Amino acid sequence: MAGQWWLALTTFLIVSKCGMRKRLIWHRRDLRLHDNELYHFDNVDDKTHSISVFVFDQQYFRPTKSSCRSEHKTVWCGPHAAQALIEAVTCLRDSIRSIGGELLVRCGDPCIIVPQIAKDVGATEIVFHEEPGTYERGIVQTLQQHYMFDSSVKLCSRVGYTLYHPNDLPFDPNKWDQLAHPKQQQSKKRKKKKQHHPAQIKSRNGIDFDLVDVSPERFRGINRIMGDFRKAARSAAEVRQVLDAPKCLRLPPDFDPANLEGGRGLIPSLEELMSPLSEIVQSSTNSILGVDSDAIQFVIQSAIDNRGRDHECRGEKAALDRLDSFVDNGHAATADRSRADVSDNDSSRLSVHLSLGTLSPRTAYWKAKRIGDEGGCDWIASHLEMRDFFLYTAFANGSRLYGAKGIPVGKKRQQKVQVIQWNSPKDDADRWARWATGKTQLPLIDAAMKELMTTGYCSNRVRQNAASVLTKDLRIDWRAGADWFQFLLEDHCVGANFGNWLYFSGVGPDPKNRHFRTVSQMKRYDARAEYVRRWVPGLANVEDAEHALRPWDFGIPGFDSPIVDPRTQYTWQDMQLLESTGKLLD
Repeated sequence: MAGQWWLALTTFLIVSKCGMRKRLIWHRRDLRLHDNELYHFDNVDDKTHSISVFVFDQQYFRPTKSSCRSEHKTVWCGPHAAQALIEAVTCLRDSIRSIGGELLVRCGDPCIIVPQIAKDVGATEIVFHEEPGTYERGIVQTLQQHYMFDSSVKLCSRVGYTLYHPNDLPFDPNKWDQLAHPKQQQSKKRKKKKQHHPAQIKSRNGIDFDLVDVSPERFRGINRIMGDFRKAARSAAEVRQVLDAPKCLRLPPDFDPANLEGGRGLIPSLEELMSPLSEIVQSSTNSILGVDSDAIQFVIQSAIDNRGRDHECRGEKAALDRLDSFVDNGHAATADRSRADVSDNDSSRLSVHLSLGTLSPRTAYWKAKRIGDEGGCDWIASHLEMRDFFLYTAFANGSRLYGAKGIPVGKKRQQKVQVIQWNSPKDDADRWARWATGKTQLPLIDAAMKELMTTGYCSNRVRQNAASVLTKDLRIDWRAGADWFQFLLEDHCVGANFGNWLYFSGVGPDPKNRHFRTVSQMKRYDARAEYVRRWVPGLANVEDAEHALRPWDFGIPGFDSPIVDPRTQYTWQDMQLLESTGKLLD
């Protein structure tokens, strides 16, 4: 302890004498320079120096226990998301270097690597962004524990992943309902919740940590229904203004990457990141989540084949360019976002950039606000608020986010959830595999899963339909679906993905019971069958949209045994129409 005390005192004296701070900027899902508080200093002068670092955390790429079956393995960052991440980090490194800085890159455990680099470069503070997710929060807690006993460095956290800043939202748990329902008289009988006052965390040597409180305790009382949350957030907070990107960065005068183990570090290839998964694929028929190894290999190969194809590097510049193009060219105003196929500017396609943090949600918000409602961009702000709801739901619920019984709203819903008996993907292996690989013989679902496996993306409309079939028709554990989407999505975000699966499986913060009838949904959102023809090989040459909509009724090969009775996939109105006219389309 005496040695640690002397180290801390020495660091303090050096900083006090020289006035020089060495800031280690640890990037996580904030792979940008614009609107990034980590690059804004208290005093911008020649005595403030910074070094940036990004760690490819091997835990994200290593097969690990599934959230629903201990014998099933999953991978948190699949091939499509990994490739997007590689491109974003590459672009960030170029941007940082162009203004005089340096981004060190490492692969391994950030709990070990970040403190080691801080020590090697003589950092006086480590700054980073908080993120939702129990594992992500656990990393921060591990670093806190480390510097409790070795406090030569000050830990500072910020929040730039959400639209509303947590410090602007209510601290009083009783305020949330009051803000959501200002005209509703509050019951005097209701027991008031005790306000949470975040304690200032200090190291053993008395150095204050500057950490934003995003613990579950901080968000006691938060609204559990999306509409209520949005009302309360709007009433309590204003969206903060966007911070400018730094124009120049200063490396410490004594910084020499040659003196660091690993030097500047190389950005890994997709093949390198996927090597732990590839080893399992080659040695097992059921590699992860009980899905056939051929299907996993197909996803890996698809991501490899898609590299650099039909898109700019998915970094900060591409994100800002896409936002400007989508809004300024009028696409935001004309986008038909409810369609099954949103490939032709019917979607902003900003989700991957929000997921990686190459685009700040505040930047998108204020861009849309400048255009105004008359420009047809009001929905962008609305969607960002919805995203915030899921992110803050993740912060507020911690590990409960991954529980089979979910986080249902209201006593009636909680009682219904308690009696749900989810089918295990292992015990219902055939139907699970058919759903996961797009072989249900329900055209809309198969198209969704094929597109997702091939590209890492599909529209929100078809994601909802896929979730409905798995949970409402097959009754397979919703967490298996969430894990599979986590592996496939290029735009995966823990809060948004698991939050949406909770929401649409009937065990989440949604008072409604949503059951999508996929044939009727296809009739409404893909009436000309263009989407399913593109992605379902067996329907590629079927010219009549009615036949593509109901292939089992027309003897089309490969559609003789749908995974569920097709009659369950019609609304009552469509079933009546079919029985009276013999068709669904005009």
